[in-house]
Amino acid sequence: MKFGPRRGHVMAIFERFFRDFGLLLAALVLCLFLGDFQLLLENGNLVVLVLIAPVLRLIQYLTTRYSIDGERLIIESGLFQKKRRELPLANITTVDFTQSLIFQMAGVYAVHVDTNSSIGSGDSGQVKMVLNGKDAIFVKKLLLARQQDLREDRISEEISGNTVMASPGELVLMGLSRSQILIAVQMIAYGSAAVGILDKIFTRAHIDGDQVLQASLMKLSVPLLVFILLTALYLISVIVSVLLTMVKYYGFRVTDREESLFIEYGLLTRRTYTLMKEKISGISYNQPFVMRLLRRGTVEVFAAGYGGSDENDEKEIALLYPILRREKLSDFLERFLPEFQDTQEPVKARPRAFLWFFLCPRFFFAAVFFFAMWLVPVPYPAVTAGLKGLGTLTLLAAAGSVVLEFKNTALAAGEKSFLLIGGGYTKKMVLLKTDKVETIEETASLRKRRKRRLTDIGVGILAPKEVANHKVRNLGLEVFENAREKLVY
Repeated sequence: MKFGPRRGHVMAIFERFFRDFGLLLAALVLCLFLGDFQLLLENGNLVVLVLIAPVLRLIQYLTTRYSIDGERLIIESGLFQKKRRELPLANITTVDFTQSLIFQMAGVYAVHVDTNSSIGSGDSGQVKMVLNGKDAIFVKKLLLARQQDLREDRISEEISGNTVMASPGELVLMGLSRSQILIAVQMIAYGSAAVGILDKIFTRAHIDGDQVLQASLMKLSVPLLVFILLTALYLISVIVSVLLTMVKYYGFRVTDREESLFIEYGLLTRRTYTLMKEKISGISYNQPFVMRLLRRGTVEVFAAGYGGSDENDEKEIALLYPILRREKLSDFLERFLPEFQDTQEPVKARPRAFLWFFLCPRFFFAAVFFFAMWLVPVPYPAVTAGLKGLGTLTLLAAAGSVVLEFKNTALAAGEKSFLLIGGGYTKKMVLLKTDKVETIEETASLRKRRKRRLTDIGVGILAPKEVANHKVRNLGLEVFENAREKLVY
C-alpha cells in the first residue's frame, strides 16, 4: 500500500461543529449572561438530541479506514456489518479540498473524491476524507497519478499568467443577480425574534417581537405600508444576497494547468477544485434579465464532482467564472476550453413556431390564475380591483416570458460541440462536447410534426443528473436531423 490503511483526522467528528453545537453554545452564553442555568436543566432531553450526531460521527470515524495502492482507493467501514468499497484510480474525475472555519483553525482539509459512477443516482462514486495538509497533498497526488497531474505540492495555486481572478465588483454584480425575496422574509422573522430576546436581556420584561412590529406597522396607511414592505423586502434581499455571495466566492480564481483547471474560492469556507479537462462535458452561460441588460452572465461548468449539494445540503453552483461580459465569452473559452470554439451559426425558431411556445405549463397556470381572479366574486371593491390587477400582471409576465423564449431559442451542431440557447427572462446558452453526448431525441404531437414540421429537441450528456439533460422547444425537424448527423455512435 502507498497510503494506509488508516483513519482520517480526528477533526472529522467536529466537521459540522457550528451546526451541531451552535444552538447549545448560544443557550449557554445566554444563561451565563443572565446568571440562570435553569433553561438548560429544563431542556436536558434537547441537549441529548444535540449530542447524537457527534456520537454517530465518532463511531463512523473509529470504524472507517482508507488505503490507496497503485490501482484503487479502498474504503473499509462498519461496526457490526463490515463494508469494503474499491474505486479504480482511472475512473476518478475530481479530487477537491474544502476547509470550513473550524478546519482552518485546526489546519485540516476535507478531501472530496468523485468518479464517473457518481454521475448517476446515489453516492456510490463519492468519498470524503478528513486529513491534515501534508496527507491531503500526498493523497491527491496518488489519486490523480493516472491522469498525469503530478504537480500538486501545495493546497493553493499561486497567481500566474494562467490565472484569472474575479474582482470584488464582479462578485457584487453576481450577488445582485441572485437576490431572493425568501432571504428578506427570513431576515424579518429573525428580526422579530431578536426584538424579543434583546428586550428580555436588557429590560427583563417579556415582550413579543412580532407584536412590536405589528403595532408599529398598523399605524401606517395601507398603500404606504405596502410600498414600505415591498421596498424593504427588496433592499434586504439585495444586501443579504450580495454579502453572502462576497463571503462564499471571496478570492475566486481559475487557473489553466494545460490538462486541468484549478478553481479556488471562499472566505469562511475555503474550496479548491481540480477539474480534468477531458472529464468536462459542457459549459453554460446564464444571463438573468438584469444581467442581460448589462450584457453580462455567469459561466458554469458540467463536470462530475463539481456542483450539486455540498456537505451542508446546500445548492452548490458549478461555477467557472462569476460574471463575464458577453463579448469576452469567446476569448475566455479559447483560453481555458478551446474545444468549445467550433460551433456553427445557430438556427433560430421560425415565425410559424411562435404560437406553439404558448403551449407550456407556466402560461397555462397563469391563464387559470387570471380567470380565477376575474371571475371569483369578492364583496369588497378595493380587494376585487387588487386581485384583478394581480391576475393581469401574472398573465402578462407569463406572456412576456414566452415571447422571450421564442426570441432566444436556437440550436447549432458542430463537429466538436453543440450549442443550445433557450430560456425566457433568464437566457441560457449551453455548449456541450459532441463526444460527450449520450442521447438525442425529438418529441412532438402528430399535428405539430406534420403540419408545422416542428419538434422539441433534447440532448443528454455524461454529467451529474441535475445538468445531464438539456432541451429546446419548437425548432424545425431539419435542425434535429442535422444535429443527429454530427454524432458518432
